[in-house]
Amino acid sequence: MLLIQRKLALVAGLLLSVACATAAQFRDPLDIPASPSRLAQHSMLTGITQTSEGRWVAVGRRGHALYSDDGTTWHQADVPVSVDLVAVHFPTPVQGWAVGHGGVILHSADGGKTWLKQLDGRALADLLIAYWRPLAVQADESDAGPSAALLDAERFKEEGPGRPFLDVRFKDAVSGYAVGAYNLLLATEDGGQSWQVLSDKTDNPGGLHFNAVQLGNAGQVYLAGEQGLLLQKNLQTGRFDSLSTPYSGTWFGMLEQGNRLLLFGLRGNVYVSHDRGQHWSKANTGTDNTITAATSLRDMQVVLVTQAGEVLISEDSAAERFRPVSTPRTMPLYGVAPAGTAAVVAVGAGGVVHLELGRQ
Repeated sequence: MLLIQRKLALVAGLLLSVACATAAQFRDPLDIPASPSRLAQHSMLTGITQTSEGRWVAVGRRGHALYSDDGTTWHQADVPVSVDLVAVHFPTPVQGWAVGHGGVILHSADGGKTWLKQLDGRALADLLIAYWRPLAVQADESDAGPSAALLDAERFKEEGPGRPFLDVRFKDAVSGYAVGAYNLLLATEDGGQSWQVLSDKTDNPGGLHFNAVQLGNAGQVYLAGEQGLLLQKNLQTGRFDSLSTPYSGTWFGMLEQGNRLLLFGLRGNVYVSHDRGQHWSKANTGTDNTITAATSLRDMQVVLVTQAGEVLISEDSAAERFRPVSTPRTMPLYGVAPAGTAAVVAVGAGGVVHLELGRQ
C-alpha cells in the first residue's frame, strides 16, 4: 500500500510540474505577433478590400495580413497578434482597419504594410464595464437591461477575450464602426484612439450577432446579422431602428450602391431594395449555397461568392438575376474585391485567387 501511495504521489507531482510548465510557457495570441510564412498567400483568408489607389489588402487565420499592388504578387504584413482576423477596410489609400477574434481592432497607416493594435478583448471588457456600470446604477427597477449588460460584461472579463468583432467600416480616416457578436457595436470619431459603446442604441433585444456594417453615401449606417436582423441608423435620434426584411435567416453581409441596398446570406438568399430598405425583391441567384461576400464593379454590376466556391455575376441592371462564372478551381470563398471591370480577386480556404469573369 505504501508503495502504491508513493507512486501516486510521484505521478501527481509529475502532472503538477507539467501543468506549471505549460502555464508558464503559454502566451496569449493577443500578445504574439503573426509568424512570417512563405505559404501565407495560400493559407485561409477571410476578408479582402481594395483601396482607392488599387492596392488589395487581405486578412485571415493566425493574424495573417497580405497586400498586393498587382493582384498576383503578395507580401505579408507585420501584425502584432496571431488571432484570426475576419474583416478589413480602407477608407483612404493608407489608413485602414482590420478586426477579428479576441476583440481585436488593428490599424494601419501605411497601406497595410504594418499594423498596430488599437483594442483587444481585455481592454474591450473594461470599456464595456465602464460604460454599463453607471447606467446600471441609474436605471430604475423596471429597466433591467443595463444591469444585465453589466453582468454580461463582467462575465466576459472573467472568461477572457473570446468575443470577436466581425466587421469594420470607416467613412473616412477618423469616423468608423466596428460590430461583432452579442450586439457588439462600437464607434469612433478619432481614428480609433478611443471607442464609444453604442450597444444600448440598437433595436436588438435578443442580443443577436452583427455580421456586417455598411455606410451609405448620404450618411446612412446599416447593421445586418442573425435571424433576418437589419437595422438602420436614425440620423435624428442616433438610435439604430429595425427594418423589416422578407427573410428570417442569417445575413452575412450587404452592399450599398446609392439608393440600392443588397443583402445576402444563408441558402443563396439575396434580396435587393431600390429605396434604401423600404421594399425588397428576391434575386434569382441559382444557388442554395451560403453567400459569403459581394462586391460592386465599376458599372454597378454585382459579384457574389459562396461558401461552396461559386462565383456569380449579375445579369441585369437591377441586380436581381445572377449567372455562374467558370472558375479554375473550387474552394470555399469568404471575400471578394474588384480587379478592374472584368475580374475580381477572391480569398478563401486556399488563400488568394484572381478570377476573370468572362463577361458577355
